[in-house]
Amino acid sequence: MDFSSFPPEFVQQMQTLMADGDLKLPPPIFNEMNGEFIDLDMDAKTMTVRFPVQERFQNPMGYMQGGMIAAAIDNVIGPLSFMVAAPNVTKTMEVTYLRPIPAMVTQITVKAAFVEQNGRKLIFTADVMRDDGAKFAQARSVNVLLKKKRPSS
Repeated sequence: MDFSSFPPEFVQQMQTLMADGDLKLPPPIFNEMNGEFIDLDMDAKTMTVRFPVQERFQNPMGYMQGGMIAAAIDNVIGPLSFMVAAPNVTKTMEVTYLRPIPAMVTQITVKAAFVEQNGRKLIFTADVMRDDGAKFAQARSVNVLLKKKRPSS
């Protein structure tokens, strides 16, 4: 992956993770959705990514398919979660759709934020917005830290 547009701390963390395991970064779905990194603020623990609204991701009524909106959210919370505490996986993600995303909208912006850690649980929120800030959807995700593997004897 070309990390040239990403902040140095993100690059360092992802290179460390890639060296320690078999991670595909970015994940193939991020590339499929043409995600564009916008911002990482580690002080605020937020990440922002822009996605084009593609015709092939529309439902029969011409709106962006809900599952693709959820995938966009997951494509932002996931990398942010690894910056907060890796490795972890999504346990639950609840998406509330506020209004449909019509074909005339050319792009959406997803901003994810880390809320809190409670033991092994990491809580995140995300907003899906158009350029003027109007919200299309919001989400809450609970991620769980994976237990470290014990060395085999």
